[in-house]
Amino acid sequence: MAGIIGVIGGAGVAATNTLADIIEKSYTRQGAFRDAHHPEMIIWQATQVPSRSMFLEGKGPSFIEDYVNVAKKLKAAGADTLCMCCNTAHYALDHIAEQSGARFINLIEEVALAARQTGKKRLGLVSSDGCLASGIYQRHFAARYPEAKLILPSAVMQAQVTRGICNIKRTTRFMNADNPDSPHFIFSQVAESLRHDGAELIILGCTDIRVAFTCADGLDSLEVLAAAIEREARKG
Repeated sequence: MAGIIGVIGGAGVAATNTLADIIEKSYTRQGAFRDAHHPEMIIWQATQVPSRSMFLEGKGPSFIEDYVNVAKKLKAAGADTLCMCCNTAHYALDHIAEQSGARFINLIEEVALAARQTGKKRLGLVSSDGCLASGIYQRHFAARYPEAKLILPSAVMQAQVTRGICNIKRTTRFMNADNPDSPHFIFSQVAESLRHDGAELIILGCTDIRVAFTCADGLDSLEVLAAAIEREARKG
């Protein structure tokens, strides 16, 4: 088995825990039956870092130097390849990688490549306000899948995306799926709106979403990150 994977998590905490769960189940389904059959990972729940989205919306302090420091610590602890369990944080990926000297998995690039493999070209994007403001998805899709058209939620639906992400971090996450305040209900409505606007594939471009919602026509960024980690971990 290859080197140690370092994960900058805590954005969110439940998403990071879900990532570890997805990876463990994937290995077990493929035949792992001992702890030694699973990849070595160092997961840093960087919960005290300022909000990525609020910074990119111009409403809060920068998260970037804190992420650089966490990356340096993960590298010093022995991590060979790093990743960030936050789509929005990828706005600063190049800077974080350069300043820390660490090698990173680029989640947004991985999502663009996975979307291209589906052959679907009208893609509904569900992501945080800050991620949309950064244009990071648009840039990577222009480079990796220029034939695709990204369809964004309306202003009303984007407000629901924000509400849904926030509700995943609260006890509302545990509500029944048919409760209008439950994240599952909220993201179901957002996805249906994007389908109405012509989306053939729904990109869940916030790793928090996977904690409470999946859909048959969805491409989930947390699942994509788990697959990329597994690929890196299996390199000889």
